[in-house]
Amino acid sequence: MNLTDLWNRYDRTIWIRVFGTIITTVTSFAIRPFLALYLYGKTGNIYLSGVILGLSPLMGLVTNIFAGGLADKYGRKPLLVYSLLLQGLSTFGYIFASTALHFCIISIINGMASALYYPAANAQIVDIVPGTQRLEVFALMHTALNVGAAAGPMLGLLMVKISHNLVFAASAVSLLLYAALVYALIPETLGKSNRQQKKSPAKGNLRRSGHLSAPSPSPRMRFREHRLLFALLVLSLPISLLYAQVESNFPLYLQQNFTNYLTVFSSLMTMNGTIVVFSALWLAKKSEKYYLPRVLWAGFILFALVGIGYGFGPYLHTVAFLFPAEVIFTVGECITFPNQNKLISYIAPEDMRGRYFAIFNMRNNISRAIGPLLGGLIFSHFGGLPLFLSISGLLLIGGFFTLRLTRSVIPAGESTALTTSG
Repeated sequence: MNLTDLWNRYDRTIWIRVFGTIITTVTSFAIRPFLALYLYGKTGNIYLSGVILGLSPLMGLVTNIFAGGLADKYGRKPLLVYSLLLQGLSTFGYIFASTALHFCIISIINGMASALYYPAANAQIVDIVPGTQRLEVFALMHTALNVGAAAGPMLGLLMVKISHNLVFAASAVSLLLYAALVYALIPETLGKSNRQQKKSPAKGNLRRSGHLSAPSPSPRMRFREHRLLFALLVLSLPISLLYAQVESNFPLYLQQNFTNYLTVFSSLMTMNGTIVVFSALWLAKKSEKYYLPRVLWAGFILFALVGIGYGFGPYLHTVAFLFPAEVIFTVGECITFPNQNKLISYIAPEDMRGRYFAIFNMRNNISRAIGPLLGGLIFSHFGGLPLFLSISGLLLIGGFFTLRLTRSVIPAGESTALTTSG
């Protein structure tokens, strides 16, 4: 497939999203490796820095309860625009923050704003992408995100040597630029397939312009009717707990055991992102040939191996465990996340797509809210090795029950190339 065929394969909205994801994640990943260390340096307290890091996902968790419903009522575009604007402004706040209270306020605003983004963004993909292409589009978006993961850490290392404020300013500008692109170039996609039956032309124009219109009635969501979704959410928590440690306690664990810890951490993040960029789409397409429950089970096993590598690498003062673990990490996320999103799009009713993705995305906010503080307690009392080995154990338990649960939903022998509604 040449570049022209690839461009024409997807809606223009997808390519705008890809570009926006790249420019924002390059700068956000420039911040990510150093934020925990930066806050620890400012506060001098591992628990306080953990609380500050946890406030953002905690507020995101609260906001997530409403974010999916807002995306289903008011449209995808307004939430994307307001989310990116608020994230950009709050990131600018880091430049002027000087006390723990300032950092807490910034973390709260940023968490609320970021929680508005992903339910609307994922639902937008389901709105406009045929079911047979959704897995590869989710993989494409994951690849775009990892362009940032590949370039961002080393870029951040260079900018931090000049000034921390330069990193925060670059991230804020990229978020505001992405917000402008969404506002100017991306149409509203809510109810695209049946817009005429659901909305009057006047309301459609309001939504396409990016302004909030009167909400349309939406069905109530009862727990008993959606137990599968909540079960998948709970079982996926160990994966996001692992990610929460990578963003918080893992850099501190490296700092304890390596003199060149910043270079080690940046190299691991860059390696991960680079491999994903070149392999995510290929791995996602390959995974389509296999039975989805087994693919997800394999992903959990791979993440468990990562926890073992992350635990023993610093403990033994060697990178010989860390870099192979990072390769395994890469394969795990490339086959797991697109297939998780594909599964959610498969089980979600058409009029609840935003809420389904919002609820499932709560796994990230739950883990990032409790992960830094809980992990910090284990890390400070017992060390990094018990912390990561315990997460590996949780991953194996979560993967086993995910296998059993998804087997009851997906017919035996059916690949991940599921036929979805809409």
